Amino acid sequence: MSASERTVYGRTFAVTPRWLWIMQRLTALALGPLVALHVAIPQLAGNQYVLLLLLLSIAAHGYSGLRRYGAPVQRATAYTLLAVAWTAAVLVLGVLIIVAR
Repeated sequence: MSASERTVYGRTFAVTPRWLWIMQRLTALALGPLVALHVAIPQLAGNQYVLLLLLLSIAAHGYSGLRRYGAPVQRATAYTLLAVAWTAAVLVLGVLIIVAR
């Protein structure tokens, strides 16, 4: 068994990398204030830098969350691919929204 896997009650799980765990926590903390600013101050809702920061936080949080769903080793690769595809779609649509402003 490698350091990236653990067996608990006979089931093998992939260990969440520390950087991924930290990224999910930091983006979760950032999303609350960013969404509040986006909603509360209409002028900031059109600011491209605030939108870009919000987009990056959403993409990073979604990526890390989807990667963590792939805890069972047999599903880890599939969830990594799903996380990458979801992140790419969110970034493309988000950039289109920001550029259209």
